[in-house]
Amino acid sequence: MKTLLRVCLYLLLGYLLLAIVSPLMHVMQVRLYAPDPALAIVVFAAANLEFFPGLVVAWLLGLLRDGFSPGAPVGLHMEIYVAIFLVCLLVTRKLDYRSPVLITLVVGLCSLLSTGLMLVFLAIFDQDFNDFTLVLRMAIPQAFISAPFGPIVAALLGLMDRNILGYGKDGVFK
Repeated sequence: MKTLLRVCLYLLLGYLLLAIVSPLMHVMQVRLYAPDPALAIVVFAAANLEFFPGLVVAWLLGLLRDGFSPGAPVGLHMEIYVAIFLVCLLVTRKLDYRSPVLITLVVGLCSLLSTGLMLVFLAIFDQDFNDFTLVLRMAIPQAFISAPFGPIVAALLGLMDRNILGYGKDGVFK
């Protein structure tokens, strides 16, 4: 039951962050360089949840992100987040990246991977897409903007895990 509540809280935080960031970046007219807080949640979930609950979080956050991304093919972010979850799951077997510096680095690298996967999926599934140079030009700034959200999101999720769900101090900022 705690795992279900934990998944729901991760999804709620993801929804709230996407609901705040998406309109704010639209108003500021910097939509291309909007941070990706849902990606940080997927990275954190890979390090802290079991396989199936983490996979569900990645899949549903991708669905939410698809809803906040008008014009993107439906399912694009679901595929990307599930792939990133699986990669991060493999990385957690070799490296414990729950420190603030490492999670920042991992989120930045996953943002670059996300852009690469987006290019591949758009080339395969969206024959009308032709702005590949725009996506490539925004990849590195996007990674630098998304990376600081890693420790922030990890601290929020760790706080929820400890205070609401009663899990031990095994997250970021031990």
